[in-house]
Amino acid sequence: MPRFTLRDSEIVFDDGGMNLLSSAALRELRSTIESLDAPLIVFRSGRPIFAAGADMAEMVSFTAHDAAEFSRLGQETFAAIEKLPSITVAIIDGDCFGGALDLVLAFDLRFATPRSRFSHPGARLGIVTGFGGTSRWHGLIDRAAARKLFLGNPVLSAEEALQMGLVDRIGETFETELQQLATRNPATTRLVKELARHADRLSRDQLMLLAERLGRLVILSAAKDL
Repeated sequence: MPRFTLRDSEIVFDDGGMNLLSSAALRELRSTIESLDAPLIVFRSGRPIFAAGADMAEMVSFTAHDAAEFSRLGQETFAAIEKLPSITVAIIDGDCFGGALDLVLAFDLRFATPRSRFSHPGARLGIVTGFGGTSRWHGLIDRAAARKLFLGNPVLSAEEALQMGLVDRIGETFETELQQLATRNPATTRLVKELARHADRLSRDQLMLLAERLGRLVILSAAKDL
C-alpha cells in the first residue's frame, strides 16, 4: 500500500498509522516529489494526526552507517522539496512532531488548523535531528525561539506556532488561499524562489545582478507565451 498518493497536485500522506517517516517512506516521498509538475503543490495528511516524525522503531537497530544514510536520505528528500520551482504548501491538521516538523519547514508556506500542535522533542529523547530542521529555522523564527523549540522541547499550540513564526496562517479551510496561489505566474515564482535561496550567501550587488539576469529569463519566457 503506498504511503503517499496524488490527488491532482496534492500529496496525501497516509501510512495507515502514525504517519512515520521511515527510510521506505522517505524514499517513496522523494519519488513522488520528482514526479510532480504543477504551479502549486500541496502536502497534507490523510490521518487524524499530521505526522509523528521519524520511525523510532527502525532507528533503534541502526548502525553508525545506517544512521548516516538515514540522515542523508532525509536531508536529500527535504532539499528536493525546498528546491521545487513550484509554490509548496503544507496543510497541517493534528500533531506535527520531530521529523515531521523538519519536513514542513522545507515548504514555502505552512497553514495549520486550530487543532494542530508542534514539537521537536529530539533533545529530550537524546537525539539530534539529522533532517535539517536545526538549520531551516533561519528566517522564520528568532534565536531565542529556536533555542526554546529545539532545547526546551515544548508542545506548541497552533496559535503559539503562529506567533513564533513557524506557521503562516491558522484556519479550518484554506481553499481560497490555495486557489489564489495556484494562479501565480510560474516563471515569477521560480525567480522569487531562486533569489530567496541565495539571499544569505550573496552580497547585495550579487543578488541585484542575479535578479537582473533571472528577470530577463522571466520576460523572455512570458513573451513566448503571448
